[in-house]
Amino acid sequence: MTSKETCLDQTWSNNNLTTNATFCPAYWMVSDIVMLCVEMCWPPTPANSSASILCPVAKWWQERKSLQMYCQPNGEWANVSADVMVVNCIDDYTIFLIRQEYGSSPTIDQINLYMSIIEDTKILQIVGYSISFTSLIIALIIFYSFGSLHCPRTQIHRQLFISYSIWNLLEIIFSIDLAKDAKDFNSACTRSQRTIRSTPILCETSVFLMEYTRFCVFSWNFVEGYYLHRLITAAVFRKPNFKLYYIIGWVFALLPMTAWAIVTHYTSGDEAECWLGYKFSPYYWILEGTRNTLLFVNLIFLINIVRVLITKMRESNTADTMQVKKAVKAAMVLVPLLGVVNLLFIPNKPDATAPSWVIYLYGYSTSILVTFQGFVCALIFCFFNGEVQQAIKRKWTGWRDSRTLSTRRGASNHTQTSELNGRLRTPSRSQSWKDKLQYIRMNSLCEKNIGKYHNGANTPTAV
Repeated sequence: MTSKETCLDQTWSNNNLTTNATFCPAYWMVSDIVMLCVEMCWPPTPANSSASILCPVAKWWQERKSLQMYCQPNGEWANVSADVMVVNCIDDYTIFLIRQEYGSSPTIDQINLYMSIIEDTKILQIVGYSISFTSLIIALIIFYSFGSLHCPRTQIHRQLFISYSIWNLLEIIFSIDLAKDAKDFNSACTRSQRTIRSTPILCETSVFLMEYTRFCVFSWNFVEGYYLHRLITAAVFRKPNFKLYYIIGWVFALLPMTAWAIVTHYTSGDEAECWLGYKFSPYYWILEGTRNTLLFVNLIFLINIVRVLITKMRESNTADTMQVKKAVKAAMVLVPLLGVVNLLFIPNKPDATAPSWVIYLYGYSTSILVTFQGFVCALIFCFFNGEVQQAIKRKWTGWRDSRTLSTRRGASNHTQTSELNGRLRTPSRSQSWKDKLQYIRMNSLCEKNIGKYHNGANTPTAV
């Protein structure tokens, strides 16, 4: 017999009530407010009196408190919402988390609306991360498959795409696990023991890895900005130090991550399952402060890059309107690469007491901007890149020609000739510096020949 059946099977005879007395029958209540599921059994109670029960034995509840419900003179229970009633049982730490997430004094309806919006955006987030992960994997295959794309620029792109891919994959796994955990929790009023979230150590490790890979994304965003800033502004561009780049991209993040994990472990307390609510802790700024500092530096890089581009365009006597258009275009292209868009998420998100349209706008806009970042980077810096398209086209042309001429002895020479004819013609020294800059712009993915044309006044020289 289930707990509900046991509760409802209680009769007046079990509770010292007389046969002719008016009483309220046993009553079963369930509340799953904010996923804090609780079951309550009210015993048969005489009319015009109150029944009292202790708070349920469950995590996040203060068991020493009691709940009361009034049995009316007509033998019917007072119409009281279970969600309103169990608020009195929530412990202080959970109240703190609820206030941080939903505001200081939200109503039950506001919390339910807020949670429904979050659930809707979770689906969008899984879709966004999945699209980004798939596109990044395809972009990495392209970058690693074509020798003509192996250069310092794409080497940094590859590391950024790898960090994005791992982070997106972990977000997908954790989001699906959280959805399964919530489904089991709501259906059975008990937490499943087969999910990551409900498994000690594994859950904390997953949170650490997810935050670490997100940190690495920001670190490689910074490396992208630093490399591009040096390339654009340096009079003499020296060979990049990739050992330093790898340390910044993959190793540097371990310092604040380790400090944060140790502090969080010893300050979260036993009630914080899987470091629950760690983002509301002031210690979380060990991570966020460092990551946002990298983004602010990238923003400075971006502003200076645009300034240098405008200066060079003015030297070429380009019209003011054209200067602005080109500068804006360059800035828009670099924003996803440098991760500057993440600065929009520094202000606190709206709580449950905010207008519904604000919650909808914030929830959907942030979900789109965060989850599709990897997809936008792959789109702009791989799929839409002219040199990548040329490499794929040459590969396709060579494969098609080799199929056509496979039985002829000169098939190989013909394929090599067709590949050479498909390449962008190298400008001669007699051409103007504008033609050389155009050549560099079209081959911006791999600047292999920049050093050959150092006679141009505005062209950086590779050493």
